[in-house]
Formats: sequence, C-alpha cells, structure tokens
Amino acid sequence: TSMSPEPFGLFDFDGVLGLGANALALNSHFSFFGQMVEQHPTMLPRFAVRLGRNDKGQSAISFGGIDRRWLAPGADEEVKWAPVAMPELGYWQGLIKQVRIGDTVLDECADGGCRAILDTGTSLLGVPRQATRGMHRLLARPVPDELSHPGDDPDCRGLPGKMLHFDLGDTVISLGPEDYSRPKPYNMTMPGGKDAWKMWCRSLLLPIDMKAPLGPGVFIWGEAVLRRYLTVYDWAGQRIGFTTAGSDDEPVSGESSAIGAPPSGSLAAGAPLAAAKVLRGPGADAGAAGAGADAGAAS
Repeated sequence: TSMSPEPFGLFDFDGVLGLGANALALNSHFSFFGQMVEQHPTMLPRFAVRLGRNDKGQSAISFGGIDRRWLAPGADEEVKWAPVAMPELGYWQGLIKQVRIGDTVLDECADGGCRAILDTGTSLLGVPRQATRGMHRLLARPVPDELSHPGDDPDCRGLPGKMLHFDLGDTVISLGPEDYSRPKPYNMTMPGGKDAWKMWCRSLLLPIDMKAPLGPGVFIWGEAVLRRYLTVYDWAGQRIGFTTAGSDDEPVSGESSAIGAPPSGSLAAGAPLAAAKVLRGPGADAGAAGAGADAGAAS
C-alpha cells in the first residue's frame, strides 16, 4: 500500500477512516464497517457520530448504536430517520424535498430533487454552485451600527440572522446563524459612500460542482450540520438518523486531543465556537474515532 505525497503529506493526522458503503470500497474486504458487521454478527449494524459543539467539546464515533449520554435531554427516542438516496453510489446521502431561508423557498430545490451528503471531512457548508449567490444574499445581514466601527471585531455567529431549513420529509434539519456564519464580518464600506463604515456578516458556503449521477443539486453537510445534530448511520436499514446533540458538559470516554485545531476563540472560517459562547438553538427566525474520521460522505 502506498499513499501519494499530496494530499496525505499535508495532513497533521495519521489517516482517514472511510465509513462509506461497500460501493465505495475497492471490494467488500476493504469496507471497514462492512467487515466489522460481518465479523460481529450480534452487533447492531449502526454507528453514530458526535462532533463537539465548541472548542472544548470532544468528538467521537460509537459503533453498535448510540451512546445515550450524547443526546439532548428528552431526545432518547427522538431519532428521526431519512432513507439513503441512491444507495448504489455508496454515499450517506438523503433526499431534500425543500430548502427554506426564513420564509423564502430556494428555487433550485423546489422540485424536490436536491440531495445532501454527510461528510465529517468538510468544515464548511457545501451548496450547489447555481444556488450559491442566492443563498449568500438571503443569509447575509449587516452588523448592527453599534458594533460596526473601526477596531470592533464582533463574532457574526452571535448576531441574529435567518434560519436555514432543509426539509427531508419526516424531519427538518435547521441551522441558525451560529452554525452557518463566517465568524469574522466583512468590510463592505464603499469609497465615497455616505456610510463611513459598514460591516456585513456572511455565510460559510462552499460552491460545489458535481456531475451526474451525484450532481448537480447536491449539498455537502459538513461540520455546520454535524455539530448541531447527532447523526446515526443504519448500515442494514440504509437510512440516516438525526437527533439533537446534547451539550459538551458530558465528556466522552477516554482521552482525546484535537489535531491542528485553531486557537480558542479563533475567528477563522469553520472554527468551532469558544466554549464560553451561548448558543442560540434552532427556533423562530430573527430578522469518532474523532473528527478526523470521514463518516459522512463516509467515503
């Protein structure tokens, strides 16, 4: 076995653990979870992924079911399931019936033909390129005047914004501004304009170009979704489960440390919230082996 210098030589971590279906493996003998299920027939053929909500939280994978300590209070039996779309491709992906930003329905997915691939290796929110401009426009919002001054450095994740909803049929995945926002505001001051200083909050959108059969209407649900939701992957049932993740107050078993993580309180795009931040849960609109494992695209 050999690995090319790029990209593997650029990584601080030791490797990528693929948890996709057999269709993505060289053959069934190279399917990690497929072999685990085959060699442990009494094990429940599911795994679950938890990503820490903040920079002090731990991330983990459980094999054989869910660690109930990871669930939000009252969520024990509230896992909502969505069938895997196009399972023959091997990706953990679900069909999106509708995308809404506030009360605005996204035209690009109005026909119910968009899909979302879950991928722990993506820190941003991947969106179809043709939808990127419209989503950026709908999710952008100005920094309040009292915070928009030279030298101020507000964190956009703590400022009000519209909710982003993905309707999967039996469940709706909702992200708030703390999930989809770039932390650092953007200076939109125009030379000669009447406003001396104007800052705007932008979203963590990554344009995605994928050809058929995966594309073109495919989203990549990276950390923006996986930090908000505990996700469960049902190997035998070919379905994906979602439930609200609990707080990071309950530690996972064992010791762990982040590799190549930004410093606490970083405003870099994709950086987790600082532990002291108060999170605003999804609601009304306002105006693991570890994180290195590839459990989403699970490829």
